[in-house]
Amino acid sequence: MTATLAARGDRTAVPTFGRLLVVEFLRLGLRRFTKVLLVLSVIGYLIAVAFLWQTHSRVTAADVAQATAQRDQQITQIAQSTAECLKVAGNTGQQCGTVPTADQFPVDQFLSNNPFRPALVQPYALAVAAAVALAGFMLAATFVGAEWSSKNIVALLFYEPRRLRLMGAKLLAVSAVVLALSVVAQLLWAVTARLLLSSRGLAVSSLGAEAAQFWPDVLRVQIRAALVVVPVVLIGFGLANLIKNTAAALGVAFVYLAVVESVLRAISPSLQPYQFTTSLIAWVNKGGLTVFGDQVYDQRSGFVRPQEIHVSNLHGGVTMMIYALVVAAVSIALFRRRDIA
Repeated sequence: MTATLAARGDRTAVPTFGRLLVVEFLRLGLRRFTKVLLVLSVIGYLIAVAFLWQTHSRVTAADVAQATAQRDQQITQIAQSTAECLKVAGNTGQQCGTVPTADQFPVDQFLSNNPFRPALVQPYALAVAAAVALAGFMLAATFVGAEWSSKNIVALLFYEPRRLRLMGAKLLAVSAVVLALSVVAQLLWAVTARLLLSSRGLAVSSLGAEAAQFWPDVLRVQIRAALVVVPVVLIGFGLANLIKNTAAALGVAFVYLAVVESVLRAISPSLQPYQFTTSLIAWVNKGGLTVFGDQVYDQRSGFVRPQEIHVSNLHGGVTMMIYALVVAAVSIALFRRRDIA
């Protein structure tokens, strides 16, 4: 009877993974660094939006009409010059050029004020993603780095001696929180962008034929941008757990991105498709990214020129995840065997 009660007590003393995950969510939310980081992020976002609001002015119907008239007048002048050029004997269409269409001359180029343009929506969405990714890296690194610095990792292993479950819960908790914040940030920017376009900018209809695909393109970019935080969090968590220090993890990441990849790029440009920064840009950029590799002989032109290498969205995303999974897996594998005292 006593043995049976002891066995039952042992089973109930060890937390389930769900309970462990809830505890890690609570611990992450109650950390002072998390609260300070959220407050600073909100303040920074509000300052950025206020700056955009002040630096851009509202466009009235009269402004658009005046800009359209100037655009049409310039197209007419180009058409007249092209027609006069073609009247000259011996001149061809290639020499005289072609008359541009209205879609090739956006109206916003002729506005005298500075409205918020639809073309700015995607770049600022990427800027929001970069800020969230940096914050996510720091949050993930400090989440596990602080455990090592305070020696709290020893106490956690008394609570949950199964190391893989402990690290899995911590990693899943911080990844889920940062991913949720990244999605919220992109949704917030989508609302802000619509507000800026309607109050301080140009209507999407000013894009002409491209207007129909504008918001779907923005949505696709925002989805990829929001997912960037997943590999970034894995790398931040893995480095801090591997080195057992938050500041050292930040230093290693900076040295790799700023120095190691630059050296590798200089040694062999063909390695660019397999580098983290190139893969990140290719993942978020519409249509991927084209980089220049090693010098090769071009039979058509007879010259030696850099080889063009296209890095697709899928290639960039897979490469980033490989980096992240390798760092996280090595970190957790060493933690499983590490002597902790």
